[in-house]
Amino acid sequence: MDAQDYSPRYVQINELYIDTVVIDDTEFITLWCFTVLDDEYKFVYLGCDFCQFNQILIAAGEKGKEIALHMAELLDQPYDSPTLIPVKEKFGEYLELTGHDIIVYEPLAVEDDLEALEENEEEDLPLEQLFGGKSNKTRQKYLIYQLDRLYPSKVFEPEKQASEDLSECFEDDSLELAQLYYDYLNAVENGYSECEARQVAGLERELFFRMARKASDLWK
Repeated sequence: MDAQDYSPRYVQINELYIDTVVIDDTEFITLWCFTVLDDEYKFVYLGCDFCQFNQILIAAGEKGKEIALHMAELLDQPYDSPTLIPVKEKFGEYLELTGHDIIVYEPLAVEDDLEALEENEEEDLPLEQLFGGKSNKTRQKYLIYQLDRLYPSKVFEPEKQASEDLSECFEDDSLELAQLYYDYLNAVENGYSECEARQVAGLERELFFRMARKASDLWK
């Protein structure tokens, strides 16, 4: 795909559990982490720059500060490239980021990266073995994303119950739709265009968008 024709497809995630931080001799960092996609926990590579990673550390609270101090000590002296910081192993738990809308996209060169990984998979230790999983020869084992931005989630909290004529069996669905509409509003407030914000919230289809907007009105 030509770079001029490429348009990133944004994906929103709300849980990020960072296992390992990889630093090389570029201005970018690679995070080995777990997140929830399609209601399943999946392992992903997440690329970001140092500024974005600093935002993650700040958003992660006290544990983020602890890791930031460790990285400052590491970067203050000569280090190998690449250098792996095993967060889970060194600090006893994942660096956890929740309560934020984390917007990611597949980078343009992802297909090339996947081909290179597949060609060299006999030389590299499969990540599935690192995390106790079974080997998988399909491309689905490589989920590569680039961080676009993150910001605090806007949580939909209705002040009172929906009107009585709303069937009880649809209450959970309508509340979930209302949350998607708030995800859309939050994305717009944080700089995404109308089209991009609807993509982020999963409301690209006009029908779903109208339903989500009406659901938010019902729960006010």
